[in-house]
Amino acid sequence: MKAHRFGITVVAVASLAVAIGAAAGSTDTTPPWLDALNARSEALNERHGLGDHAVRRTLGAPGPGWREALQARSDAMNRYYGLGAYARQGAQAKSTPDWLAALSARSEGLNRQHGLGEYAAKR
Repeated sequence: MKAHRFGITVVAVASLAVAIGAAAGSTDTTPPWLDALNARSEALNERHGLGDHAVRRTLGAPGPGWREALQARSDAMNRYYGLGAYARQGAQAKSTPDWLAALSARSEGLNRQHGLGEYAAKR
């Protein structure tokens, strides 16, 4: 049994040596798989605007409509978190700064989500 494994190992090592020698002898061209991989990479770069095909913009020069998009995002975030024009009205809004009201609302939401404080399971 050991002789059989030894024979397989010798054959594998010899095959590897022959393959390495053949690869070292053919340095004139790149292998076809590497050419195909490079061609695929180049095509994907061109299609998605990456690498040499990237459209370069300078900082401070975003695309058209960036201010409108930023304002829409800001308005949506204010609506979601109850800030700005969407802030709670009443006595609390007058005596509490916006940042503290937002912090309290966040704390309340996290307590509810994780079952803490008044939302903790009663024993």
